[in-house]
Amino acid sequence: MTNTLFREGGPHRIRQTGVDSYEMRVSIPTDEEGRTARECPDGTCSPGYFKIKGGTGITEGQEIAFCPYCRHEGDPNDYYTKEQIRYAEDIVEREAMNGVEDMLKDALGLGSTGKRRFGGDLLSIEMSMQPTPKSPVRRPYEDEVRRDVVCPHCGLDQSVYGLATWCADCGVDIFLTHVEAEMNVVRSMLADIPRRRENLGRRIAAKDRENCLEDTVSIFEAVLRALVRRHQQQLEMSEDEIELQNKKRIRTVFQNVHRASEVMTDEFGIQLFEAMSEEQVGDLARIFEKRHPITHNLGVVDRKYIEKARTAEREGREVLVSTREIEQALDLSMSVFQSLHDRLFPSIPAISDPAAEQRSSP
Repeated sequence: MTNTLFREGGPHRIRQTGVDSYEMRVSIPTDEEGRTARECPDGTCSPGYFKIKGGTGITEGQEIAFCPYCRHEGDPNDYYTKEQIRYAEDIVEREAMNGVEDMLKDALGLGSTGKRRFGGDLLSIEMSMQPTPKSPVRRPYEDEVRRDVVCPHCGLDQSVYGLATWCADCGVDIFLTHVEAEMNVVRSMLADIPRRRENLGRRIAAKDRENCLEDTVSIFEAVLRALVRRHQQQLEMSEDEIELQNKKRIRTVFQNVHRASEVMTDEFGIQLFEAMSEEQVGDLARIFEKRHPITHNLGVVDRKYIEKARTAEREGREVLVSTREIEQALDLSMSVFQSLHDRLFPSIPAISDPAAEQRSSP
């Protein structure tokens, strides 16, 4: 007679560890790209959700994993998502239901067919058990996370929302790696413009360049916002103080080169363009100013743009944006980010990968 709730062995390698305790292994499904979802154990972390690709990063002897957003440290097994826990619980429930059915069959003396016949000749009784249909176990529902980056230190292939800061395996600050990946997207778009111009025409190519410029300015603003918020947290400002300062003084000023410099100096005593010459700052400001007519006037030069950019372009004509200018703006922006980041945040050493060290040792 079967008197255990779970049958040992099977695909989940079930093992009885006590009178009423069992152990089983549940493999968490990956997405179509082989990535596994993870979630920060700190309930206050936002967004807290990310993905990693198995077989990359620290593959052996990993004792600590990190949240790429808040750098929460924890056991690698602590980062399961709510959907993955639900999935595992559903599998346990299904196995338990199978075990209960087997126990009932054994208790009632039912055979493999689930039936038993009593008596014979003129009088016989047949007893059968019809198991309740079981619902299929649903795979974990996971969100799409479309910013992928490979850690340059441990090699972990990870996906995050927005511009995350930390590597989920080795804990190193890889913020600038995320930024560079975003910029490479713009560079790829720029590289594709000649093909699109040939296939779709000059107007499409011009719109592509305009979109690339808008993306470049957006990256500049987003990166400075992220660095400033991290600096504010480093100064132990409360979230309310941070929100008030950002709403009152910062707002959208990081879209403008000169105003961004003024705010950084006035609010934090930081020289934003310390690593750049006046000529380079002027070039970046001039290129960024072209965003105004693109965003607000369908790319047509207006008087406000002429006054701010101090340009010789004629009012009513379309603003001219070249691929070279956008590439220059990307290079100058990255120089600003690198300089500011290095001054504000000292590097944190990586958690070593024992397997990698063993492979590299003579």
